[in-house]
Amino acid sequence: MGLSPTWTSKSGMKRLTLKVDSKGRVQIPKEVREKVGIRDQVSATVEGGNITIEPVEHILDRLANEVRFNFGSVEESLPKLRRAAERELLKQTT
Repeated sequence: MGLSPTWTSKSGMKRLTLKVDSKGRVQIPKEVREKVGIRDQVSATVEGGNITIEPVEHILDRLANEVRFNFGSVEESLPKLRRAAERELLKQTT
């Protein structure tokens, strides 16, 4: 797309102006994707005349965090992991 993003500052937030190609695609610069943690999926919320794009946390990352920080015995951890997986699946389907 040959982007030259334009940064402006408004009320303490950085606003990025991007180009939209003929197919309606917007390319988010690599430095921005890395800064906010965007990998291969985003969640878009449309409210009024605004679109908010946020990174989607991958279920495996979420489960790894559950194991890393809440790991006790296997018997104790499995129900927690199942609940975390169910929450993530529910988020992704709604």
